[in-house]
Amino acid sequence: MPNFDIPTIRGRIAERLARAPARNADDEPLEFPESPGDVMLRTAEERGVVALACLLLENLREHGGTRARARTLDTVLRRILETFGPKEVMDIEVEAYEILLWIGSAIDDDWQPESSDDPGAIDPTASYLDLVRWAIAGGVDLEMDYYSRGRGELTHRRVTPISLEAETYIHAYCHLRRDERVFRISRIGDLKPIGGWPRRPDRPKKKKAAPAPAEATTASPGTDEDTPQMSLLDD
Repeated sequence: MPNFDIPTIRGRIAERLARAPARNADDEPLEFPESPGDVMLRTAEERGVVALACLLLENLREHGGTRARARTLDTVLRRILETFGPKEVMDIEVEAYEILLWIGSAIDDDWQPESSDDPGAIDPTASYLDLVRWAIAGGVDLEMDYYSRGRGELTHRRVTPISLEAETYIHAYCHLRRDERVFRISRIGDLKPIGGWPRRPDRPKKKKAAPAPAEATTASPGTDEDTPQMSLLDD
């Protein structure tokens, strides 16, 4: 069964939802009576609408915003998404993510999605999402090991990121295929900047304080007063 990443809410609305108590913390999951027969979703549009609704409920469930059972949501969503190709799955996930962004901006006029970091502030501990944002902001190419499920092969590629879609896909120019491609982040085995990680600027060294003058003493026999003192080792 293919692994589908669920787009999640980010930014201030996610912080507010995380701090808020669950809407139905003490309520039992929703119960539904058995229907007279199976409901058939005969068209792709019908299946797409149901998948879109499940994606939105998945995000609300993470913060206790719905009483719908997690297993039911996951089962319905995966069964429906398996009837679509990769392009259609991406379109549904991106649409769900954009709806979440729209909800966030409607609740808070000052709310904005997370912006890219300063291109100079990145290190090997950064997440793939932060690394892609950094590369887009700074115009940096990335190299990655990518698993193509259709071909069943692992390839090493150089890509020029163009955009990040639903925090699940990277739209980029692929130097291997010499064309624009969309890559699913969950299928990336390794991701790093071309040429390695940029070095952090060295911190300026603190100047050592001048030693206090020694008190005048009478030289002991056999002692050379001009012998230099051993300097302190740098930290």
